[in-house]
Amino acid sequence: MLDKTTIKKALKLCVNSLNSEENRIQNAKEVTLTIRQLYKEPYQGKGLGIGDLSWRNFRAKWEDYRIRWEDSEKIQTGLDWKTAFLLLGDAMNVSEVEIFNIAKNIEEDILFNHVLKHIITNCVVQNEIEQALSYISHFRETHIFEHSDNQDLGYLIILKHYATKGDKYNFFKYFKLAKPAKNRTEVADCKDWLVTCFSENNSLNDAIKLCTHRNLGKKFYQSALKPFAEKGMYQELKKIFVNQPELKQPELNTEIKIYIESYLNAVKNSQKIDDDFEWLFSQCLKIDRKIRFGDVKLQDAMLLDLGIASEKQDYKERALKCRKAIKDNRMKRELVLK
Repeated sequence: MLDKTTIKKALKLCVNSLNSEENRIQNAKEVTLTIRQLYKEPYQGKGLGIGDLSWRNFRAKWEDYRIRWEDSEKIQTGLDWKTAFLLLGDAMNVSEVEIFNIAKNIEEDILFNHVLKHIITNCVVQNEIEQALSYISHFRETHIFEHSDNQDLGYLIILKHYATKGDKYNFFKYFKLAKPAKNRTEVADCKDWLVTCFSENNSLNDAIKLCTHRNLGKKFYQSALKPFAEKGMYQELKKIFVNQPELKQPELNTEIKIYIESYLNAVKNSQKIDDDFEWLFSQCLKIDRKIRFGDVKLQDAMLLDLGIASEKQDYKERALKCRKAIKDNRMKRELVLK
């Protein structure tokens, strides 16, 4: 069984190889063998994850990297060495303080900041917010296109944490510190997730009221309705849209997006729902073809989900009807008719 002394030696080899090319090949062999051995032994970490929080607070797990280390002894890039460093610390539950004290010897500022985000995230997922905050001042300054003290990167992690909890008070406490003008996309995702998680644990009316906050807005009504759609509450949503027509937002296609998602989830969950296929299909066809939904057209995405729901209900003709209406050939292929 490997002990922490061996792991700390490997951690220092990672730092040495990040700082210098000397003995890098030999260091890579030793570090790789150590990681492979760790994968053969019982995992001793806390299962907190690797790296910082990404979309919807996803965080890679220790097991996710197993294949990466099975066949090669090459650790070629700075990011590879950084990943090895984080894996070693995670597997043997090396404390955040110990990881920080070793990592601060990394000379490359960007890579050090990557490790610091991992440390702060570890603190946050354990609800050790004060400790997380204490590390933020240690971000190193960089100059990529423009100067940055990078402390907003730490506050973004805090923001994601409170968004997941649906904690509007602490979310807005740190909102400006996350520099929303600079991190526009990331903060928009956080706001979406805040409203969704708040709606999950509070009434819809309270979630709609939250959307009136000056840093949110009506465009987040869809986020407030998301928990209903995810649970397949199609029948309930029909009542909601009748009683609160302002939530339909035809200019944002909120109604059809929520209906299609809830319809598909209701079918997956074998919930009893009205047979509204023809109406839903007609509404999909009314969607402006110019509107995108990620990398695809919104209309095609809605028709695909409606087609999948129909296929699961054994309505082959309906599924085929949706497939024919989809313009994107890649998405047509996703709708497999059995």
